[in-house]
Amino acid sequence: MRRSISILVFAFSLVSLAVGATASAQTPAEAQRFLQDRNTTVMRLMERPASPSRDTELTRMLGELLDYEELSRRALARHWDERSPAERAEFVGILKQLVERSYRSNLQRTLRYEVRYETAEARGADVLVQTEARNRQNRRAPAVSIDYLVVQRDGAWRIVDITVDDGMSMVDNYRNQFERILRREGWDGLMTRMRGRLTEEAAE
Repeated sequence: MRRSISILVFAFSLVSLAVGATASAQTPAEAQRFLQDRNTTVMRLMERPASPSRDTELTRMLGELLDYEELSRRALARHWDERSPAERAEFVGILKQLVERSYRSNLQRTLRYEVRYETAEARGADVLVQTEARNRQNRRAPAVSIDYLVVQRDGAWRIVDITVDDGMSMVDNYRNQFERILRREGWDGLMTRMRGRLTEEAAE
């Protein structure tokens, strides 16, 4: 679970540094501009001295990028419908805290990367935005492909899934992990593990 969160956060952070071309279709173009606009926001924030207020603003920005509830719903699949509203709310809340904590600790290293948009296209109700990330300090290092699945809800764009160049989807990876734990330990076991991870990261 820790590796999934780390990759997820790294990819979200890279969204904030992206530059590139404009998509042709209107809806994909809007989704791509939503991601590109993060560049100006985060660069201005990173120019400010580190402080609690800057961290708070970065956390708010992450909240505007990621649809935590939709990510949770897709990752839990059939188990989402089996849970009560209170159980769903706790699950989403813990996942949100895990991502936010890792985001703050990982953002600085993503400044070494330049991200360029390749394409943006509709995939049903979603939009797939394809990007390529390259290390500014080591140009010989191979570029990393990162694809973002974006959806519009209530007039706002949000990311609901990410696929890196090895073909691993964040939702699929989470789903596989959650399914294994749920099969062996049930819902209480999964929540105990997630609460434990939250406590460990708070101690670190």
